[in-house]
Amino acid sequence: MPFVYFQTFGCQMNVADSDELRRKLFLRGFSETFSTIDADLIIVNTCSVRQNAENKAKARIQEFTSIKKPDAILWVTGCMAQRLGDELKKEIRGINLVIGAKEIDNLDSIIDDHLLAGTFNSSAVHSRTSAVSDFVTVMRGCNNYCAYCIVPYVRGDEHSINARDILENVRIRVSEGVKEITLLGQNVNSYNDDGIDFSDLLVRVASIDGLKRLRFTTSHPKDCSEKLIRTIADTPQCCHHIHLPMQAGSDRILQAMNRRYSVSDYMKLIDMIRKHIPDADITTDIIVGFPTETEDEFAQTVQLVRDVRYTTAFMFAYSAREGTKAANLTDDLPRKEKLERLGRLIATQTDITKAIYDSMVGRTLEVMVNGRQEKREKHWMGQDNGCKRVLIACDNAQSGMILKIKAQRSSGMTLIGELSA
Repeated sequence: MPFVYFQTFGCQMNVADSDELRRKLFLRGFSETFSTIDADLIIVNTCSVRQNAENKAKARIQEFTSIKKPDAILWVTGCMAQRLGDELKKEIRGINLVIGAKEIDNLDSIIDDHLLAGTFNSSAVHSRTSAVSDFVTVMRGCNNYCAYCIVPYVRGDEHSINARDILENVRIRVSEGVKEITLLGQNVNSYNDDGIDFSDLLVRVASIDGLKRLRFTTSHPKDCSEKLIRTIADTPQCCHHIHLPMQAGSDRILQAMNRRYSVSDYMKLIDMIRKHIPDADITTDIIVGFPTETEDEFAQTVQLVRDVRYTTAFMFAYSAREGTKAANLTDDLPRKEKLERLGRLIATQTDITKAIYDSMVGRTLEVMVNGRQEKREKHWMGQDNGCKRVLIACDNAQSGMILKIKAQRSSGMTLIGELSA
């Protein structure tokens, strides 16, 4: 039987796209290998959000061209593939096919057109080893055009996937043993399928028998509604974790970023979440050093972080991305200053995260077991109903179980607990 090897860079959307391609190849007789030397087909799913991400992908692709079997096929897909197109084949000899991110809905025809009949011949059907958690894409593309972001240009306009297809996709995953689903989209809040909005979709997915937990990402503040927050609060399967990218704590910078909300708008959403879901873990994305950001505006971002008290945050120093509107702005802050500001922000958030984890010591949590911790047979890793990591000391756990765990101590980024009496 033929073997396929995957290398995936970037966000959860790319992980989901690789999973979809993996499933389609399995149905055509492929099996997965974790050795490039054994692979008949190598697929690299690329990211284009930053130049560094592209550099890493190119280096890996170049490596594959030199170590793969002479007759092995090499495909490159994802956002970098969309941005550079067939120029990639000119730059890196040995790539057989470039599949842009906008072509992801046409995978069946692409696979059948380019894997000639008889090239890979097997009647076996292989399913991936069952995982506890999995991703299901509910929409593709983006209409927001944030000034710093390349995604709308490489993934195209926003479109929602048919709700019936999503529900069937989730049912299949659950039948394979998946207990937790994360619904994915660049802006899931704007989902709409013939009047079914994202809140409605959450309720329908949550009703699928056997699904224990339901998550989603990413949520754009401009489209986050009270209906959605109430739905999360009222639906037991919905985890109390909301990722709500803030990006900056200055109204002027938010306007320059084309985020289409104010700091006041954002804080009203935070208050709404705290009102309806008091125990919610709120996480975010933040960019420091956006062009023309002053020290005072950076201080406003730090103060907002202190006010919201995020459980965790993804924090980045701004770097220009070719093809975005912000790339035309004068990037007037030295790299050293950006990194210094980033360091201060990380220190602030780290203290908050540690305090939140410390406050959980002594509490009993419902933790889903994700798997055994490496090299420690009686320790398991899990996640609470928010987004907090938990290390569990017990003998008879199994992946997918939801256990009541009493937190004994905190490492600052992980809770260590035991089965509750």
